[in-house]
Amino acid sequence: MAFKQNLMDPDNSSMRFNTGVEILNNFDSISVSVCNKQTISLKGKCKPEMWSSIPTGYVWNNTWNLVSCNLSHFDTETQMTVCLKGKLIYILGDSTTRQWMEYFTKNIRTLKSVDLHGFGKLRPQLVVDLERKIYIHWQRHGYPLIGSSSYSAKENEYLARVIDRIAGDRNTIVVFSLGQHFRLFPIDIFIRRAINIHNAIERLFQRSPETRVILKGENTRNINDDPERLSDFYGYVHSLVLKDIFQDLDVGIIDAWDMTIAYGTNDVHPPEYVVENQIKMFLNYIC
Repeated sequence: MAFKQNLMDPDNSSMRFNTGVEILNNFDSISVSVCNKQTISLKGKCKPEMWSSIPTGYVWNNTWNLVSCNLSHFDTETQMTVCLKGKLIYILGDSTTRQWMEYFTKNIRTLKSVDLHGFGKLRPQLVVDLERKIYIHWQRHGYPLIGSSSYSAKENEYLARVIDRIAGDRNTIVVFSLGQHFRLFPIDIFIRRAINIHNAIERLFQRSPETRVILKGENTRNINDDPERLSDFYGYVHSLVLKDIFQDLDVGIIDAWDMTIAYGTNDVHPPEYVVENQIKMFLNYIC
Protein backbone atom coordinates (compact mmCIF):
# COMPACT_ATOMS: atom_id res chain seq x y z
CA MET A 1 0.00 0.00 0.00
CA ALA A 2 1.37 3.46 -0.82
CA PHE A 3 0.34 7.10 -0.54
CA LYS A 4 -0.74 8.80 -3.74
CA GLN A 5 1.76 11.25 -5.20
CA ASN A 6 1.04 14.93 -4.83
CA LEU A 7 -0.64 15.99 -8.08
CA MET A 8 -0.50 19.72 -7.40
CA ASP A 9 3.16 20.09 -8.45
CA PRO A 10 4.73 16.85 -9.70
CA ASP A 11 8.04 18.59 -10.45
CA ASN A 12 8.48 19.92 -6.90
CA SER A 13 10.51 17.34 -4.96
CA SER A 14 9.82 19.04 -1.60
CA MET A 15 6.10 18.56 -2.11
CA ARG A 16 6.69 14.82 -2.66
CA PHE A 17 8.94 14.35 0.37
CA ASN A 18 6.58 11.88 2.15
CA THR A 19 4.52 10.72 -0.77
CA GLY A 20 4.78 7.37 -2.43
CA VAL A 21 6.26 5.88 0.76
CA GLU A 22 5.34 2.26 1.38
CA ILE A 23 3.56 1.44 4.64
CA LEU A 24 4.45 -1.97 6.02
CA ASN A 25 1.52 -4.33 6.24
CA ASN A 26 2.77 -6.12 9.35
CA PHE A 27 3.32 -4.11 12.52
CA ASP A 28 5.12 -5.18 15.66
CA SER A 29 3.05 -5.22 18.83
CA ILE A 30 2.88 -1.97 20.82
CA SER A 31 3.05 -2.19 24.60
CA VAL A 32 1.62 0.66 26.70
CA SER A 33 2.84 0.76 30.30
CA VAL A 34 1.75 2.89 33.23
CA CYS A 35 4.50 5.20 34.46
CA ASN A 36 2.89 6.04 37.77
CA LYS A 37 -0.10 4.33 39.36
CA GLN A 38 -0.94 7.43 41.40
CA THR A 39 -3.52 9.64 39.71
CA ILE A 40 -2.75 13.33 40.01
CA SER A 41 -5.70 15.64 39.43
CA LEU A 42 -4.87 18.95 37.81
CA LYS A 43 -8.46 20.16 37.71
CA GLY A 44 -10.22 22.03 40.49
CA LYS A 45 -13.67 21.51 41.96
CA CYS A 46 -16.56 22.48 39.72
CA LYS A 47 -18.15 25.86 40.41
CA PRO A 48 -21.29 27.40 38.89
CA GLU A 49 -19.42 30.31 37.31
CA MET A 50 -17.12 27.96 35.35
CA TRP A 51 -18.38 27.89 31.75
CA SER A 52 -16.70 25.05 29.92
CA SER A 53 -15.43 24.98 26.38
CA ILE A 54 -16.93 22.81 23.65
CA PRO A 55 -17.39 19.93 24.18
CA THR A 56 -18.08 20.40 27.88
CA GLY A 57 -17.45 16.79 28.90
CA TYR A 58 -17.49 13.11 28.10
CA VAL A 59 -18.98 9.83 29.35
CA TRP A 60 -16.75 7.21 30.93
CA ASN A 61 -18.08 4.12 32.72
CA ASN A 62 -21.58 5.53 32.27
CA THR A 63 -20.61 8.62 34.28
CA TRP A 64 -20.53 12.20 33.02
CA ASN A 65 -17.15 13.93 33.42
CA LEU A 66 -16.45 17.59 32.81
CA VAL A 67 -13.38 18.68 30.87
CA SER A 68 -12.73 21.82 32.94
CA CYS A 69 -13.21 20.59 36.52
CA ASN A 70 -13.73 17.59 38.82
CA LEU A 71 -17.18 16.46 39.93
CA SER A 72 -17.59 15.12 43.47
CA HIS A 73 -19.63 11.96 43.98
CA PHE A 74 -23.14 12.00 45.43
CA ASP A 75 -23.94 8.31 45.16
CA THR A 76 -25.91 7.70 48.36
CA GLU A 77 -29.10 9.04 49.87
CA THR A 78 -27.15 10.31 52.87
CA GLN A 79 -24.75 12.32 50.71
CA MET A 80 -27.66 13.94 48.87
CA THR A 81 -29.61 14.81 52.02
CA VAL A 82 -26.52 16.31 53.68
CA CYS A 83 -26.04 18.52 50.62
CA LEU A 84 -29.72 19.52 50.40
CA LYS A 85 -30.19 20.17 54.13
CA GLY A 86 -31.67 23.61 54.76
CA LYS A 87 -32.05 24.34 51.05
CA LEU A 88 -35.01 26.01 49.35
CA ILE A 89 -35.00 24.84 45.72
CA TYR A 90 -37.19 26.11 42.91
CA ILE A 91 -37.15 23.94 39.77
CA LEU A 92 -38.81 25.73 36.85
CA GLY A 93 -39.32 24.63 33.27
CA ASP A 94 -40.69 21.75 31.25
CA SER A 95 -41.11 18.01 31.78
CA THR A 96 -37.34 17.42 31.56
CA THR A 97 -36.96 19.27 34.87
CA ARG A 98 -40.00 17.44 36.26
CA GLN A 99 -37.84 14.33 35.85
CA TRP A 100 -35.64 15.84 38.56
CA MET A 101 -38.59 15.84 40.96
CA GLU A 102 -39.30 12.22 40.12
CA TYR A 103 -35.66 11.33 40.79
CA PHE A 104 -35.56 13.19 44.12
CA THR A 105 -38.76 11.59 45.43
CA LYS A 106 -37.63 8.13 44.32
CA ASN A 107 -34.12 8.29 45.76
CA ILE A 108 -34.62 10.38 48.91
CA ARG A 109 -37.14 8.49 51.02
CA THR A 110 -37.51 11.24 53.62
CA LEU A 111 -39.05 13.63 51.08
CA LYS A 112 -42.82 13.80 51.41
CA SER A 113 -45.17 15.10 48.75
CA VAL A 114 -47.51 18.00 49.59
CA ASP A 115 -50.85 18.10 47.77
CA LEU A 116 -51.20 21.49 46.07
CA HIS A 117 -54.67 20.59 44.73
CA GLY A 118 -53.72 20.60 41.06
CA PHE A 119 -54.32 17.92 38.46
CA GLY A 120 -52.36 16.28 35.66
CA LYS A 121 -48.64 15.78 35.21
CA LEU A 122 -48.09 19.49 34.62
CA ARG A 123 -49.49 20.58 37.97
CA PRO A 124 -47.13 22.34 40.41
CA GLN A 125 -45.38 19.86 42.72
CA LEU A 126 -43.88 20.28 46.16
CA VAL A 127 -41.84 17.85 48.29
CA VAL A 128 -40.43 18.59 51.74
CA ASP A 129 -38.30 17.02 54.45
CA LEU A 130 -39.36 18.85 57.60
CA GLU A 131 -36.62 17.39 59.79
CA ARG A 132 -33.80 18.48 57.48
CA LYS A 133 -35.65 21.60 56.26
CA ILE A 134 -35.50 20.62 52.59
CA TYR A 135 -38.02 22.32 50.29
CA ILE A 136 -38.18 21.44 46.57
CA HIS A 137 -40.84 23.00 44.35
CA TRP A 138 -41.42 22.33 40.63
CA GLN A 139 -43.48 24.55 38.35
CA ARG A 140 -43.89 24.46 34.58
CA HIS A 141 -43.13 27.43 32.38
CA GLY A 142 -45.88 29.41 30.64
CA TYR A 143 -47.11 29.09 27.07
CA PRO A 144 -46.30 27.59 24.65
CA LEU A 145 -47.03 24.10 25.96
CA ILE A 146 -47.10 21.31 23.36
CA GLY A 147 -48.33 17.82 24.20
CA SER A 148 -51.25 15.68 25.22
CA SER A 149 -51.04 16.21 29.00
CA SER A 150 -53.97 18.00 30.62
CA TYR A 151 -53.40 20.98 32.88
CA SER A 152 -55.22 23.94 34.39
CA ALA A 153 -54.92 27.15 32.38
CA LYS A 154 -55.49 29.08 35.62
CA GLU A 155 -52.08 27.87 36.84
CA ASN A 156 -50.29 29.20 33.76
CA GLU A 157 -47.52 31.66 34.66
CA TYR A 158 -44.41 32.98 32.95
CA LEU A 159 -41.09 32.18 34.61
CA ALA A 160 -40.04 35.83 34.86
CA ARG A 161 -43.02 36.50 37.15
CA VAL A 162 -42.26 33.40 39.22
CA ILE A 163 -38.65 34.51 39.71
CA ASP A 164 -39.78 38.04 40.64
CA ARG A 165 -41.70 36.53 43.59
CA ILE A 166 -38.67 34.68 44.97
CA ALA A 167 -37.08 36.57 47.84
CA GLY A 168 -33.79 34.69 47.67
CA ASP A 169 -30.95 34.13 50.15
CA ARG A 170 -27.80 32.02 50.44
CA ASN A 171 -29.88 28.84 50.91
CA THR A 172 -32.14 29.48 47.91
CA ILE A 173 -31.40 27.84 44.55
CA VAL A 174 -33.29 28.43 41.31
CA VAL A 175 -33.04 25.90 38.47
CA PHE A 176 -34.71 26.74 35.17
CA SER A 177 -34.98 25.18 31.73
CA LEU A 178 -36.45 26.42 28.47
CA GLY A 179 -36.57 25.05 24.96
CA GLN A 180 -38.47 21.91 23.93
CA HIS A 181 -41.92 23.51 23.64
CA PHE A 182 -40.55 26.46 21.67
CA ARG A 183 -39.15 24.44 18.76
CA LEU A 184 -42.33 24.81 16.73
CA PHE A 185 -42.36 28.62 16.94
CA PRO A 186 -40.26 31.47 15.49
CA ILE A 187 -36.91 31.95 17.20
CA ASP A 188 -37.70 35.56 18.17
CA ILE A 189 -40.38 34.30 20.58
CA PHE A 190 -37.79 32.14 22.31
CA ILE A 191 -35.21 34.95 22.41
CA ARG A 192 -37.74 37.40 23.89
CA ARG A 193 -38.72 34.88 26.59
CA ALA A 194 -35.08 34.18 27.46
CA ILE A 195 -34.33 37.90 27.74
CA ASN A 196 -37.30 38.38 30.09
CA ILE A 197 -35.97 35.59 32.32
CA HIS A 198 -32.49 37.14 32.15
CA ASN A 199 -33.89 40.46 33.37
CA ALA A 200 -35.81 38.74 36.17
CA ILE A 201 -32.62 36.99 37.34
CA GLU A 202 -30.82 40.35 37.30
CA ARG A 203 -33.50 41.74 39.61
CA LEU A 204 -33.19 38.63 41.81
CA PHE A 205 -29.42 39.17 42.16
CA GLN A 206 -29.97 42.84 42.99
CA ARG A 207 -32.18 42.02 45.97
CA SER A 208 -30.30 38.84 46.92
CA PRO A 209 -26.79 38.43 45.46
CA GLU A 210 -26.24 35.19 47.41
CA THR A 211 -29.00 33.32 45.59
CA ARG A 212 -27.68 30.65 43.26
CA VAL A 213 -29.18 30.17 39.79
CA ILE A 214 -28.59 27.15 37.54
CA LEU A 215 -29.56 26.84 33.87
CA LYS A 216 -30.34 23.30 32.75
CA GLY A 217 -29.81 23.33 29.01
CA GLU A 218 -32.05 21.75 26.44
CA ASN A 219 -31.43 18.10 25.57
CA THR A 220 -31.71 16.13 22.33
CA ARG A 221 -34.82 14.16 21.39
CA ASN A 222 -35.95 11.37 19.04
CA ILE A 223 -34.71 12.20 15.54
CA ASN A 224 -37.84 10.63 13.99
CA ASP A 225 -40.25 12.70 16.08
CA ASP A 226 -41.75 15.21 13.59
CA PRO A 227 -38.28 16.20 12.33
CA GLU A 228 -39.41 19.20 10.26
CA ARG A 229 -40.86 20.99 13.29
CA LEU A 230 -39.10 19.40 16.29
CA SER A 231 -35.65 18.74 14.84
CA ASP A 232 -32.59 18.94 17.06
CA PHE A 233 -31.42 21.69 14.70
CA TYR A 234 -33.83 24.04 16.48
CA GLY A 235 -32.77 22.69 19.85
CA TYR A 236 -29.12 23.38 19.08
CA VAL A 237 -29.96 26.96 18.10
CA HIS A 238 -31.83 27.33 21.40
CA SER A 239 -28.80 26.01 23.27
CA LEU A 240 -26.51 28.58 21.64
CA VAL A 241 -29.00 31.40 22.29
CA LEU A 242 -29.26 30.59 26.00
CA LYS A 243 -25.49 30.47 26.45
CA ASP A 244 -25.14 33.80 24.69
CA ILE A 245 -27.91 35.56 26.65
CA PHE A 246 -26.90 34.33 30.12
CA GLN A 247 -23.11 34.48 29.81
CA ASP A 248 -22.93 37.87 31.56
CA LEU A 249 -24.70 36.61 34.71
CA ASP A 250 -23.33 34.51 37.56
CA VAL A 251 -25.40 31.53 36.41
CA GLY A 252 -24.19 27.94 36.44
CA ILE A 253 -24.95 25.78 33.44
CA ILE A 254 -25.73 22.09 33.17
CA ASP A 255 -25.09 21.36 29.51
CA ALA A 256 -27.75 18.73 28.91
CA TRP A 257 -27.15 19.09 25.17
CA ASP A 258 -23.58 17.79 25.24
CA MET A 259 -24.52 15.25 27.90
CA THR A 260 -27.36 13.64 25.96
CA ILE A 261 -25.26 13.62 22.77
CA ALA A 262 -22.47 11.82 24.64
CA TYR A 263 -24.92 9.27 26.06
CA GLY A 264 -26.64 8.93 22.67
CA THR A 265 -30.11 8.89 24.24
CA ASN A 266 -32.13 10.60 21.47
CA ASP A 267 -35.13 10.88 23.77
CA VAL A 268 -36.97 14.02 24.88
CA HIS A 269 -37.09 12.40 28.34
CA PRO A 270 -33.62 10.91 28.92
CA PRO A 271 -33.33 7.72 31.00
CA GLU A 272 -32.81 7.92 34.74
CA TYR A 273 -29.04 7.42 34.65
CA VAL A 274 -28.71 10.60 32.55
CA VAL A 275 -31.00 12.54 34.90
CA GLU A 276 -28.91 11.22 37.81
CA ASN A 277 -25.75 12.68 36.28
CA GLN A 278 -27.49 16.02 35.74
CA ILE A 279 -28.50 16.09 39.40
CA LYS A 280 -25.00 15.11 40.56
CA MET A 281 -23.67 18.08 38.61
CA PHE A 282 -26.31 20.29 40.24
CA LEU A 283 -25.31 19.06 43.71
CA ASN A 284 -21.68 19.87 42.93
CA TYR A 285 -22.72 23.45 42.18
CA ILE A 286 -24.60 24.02 45.43
CA CYS A 287 -22.43 22.09 47.94
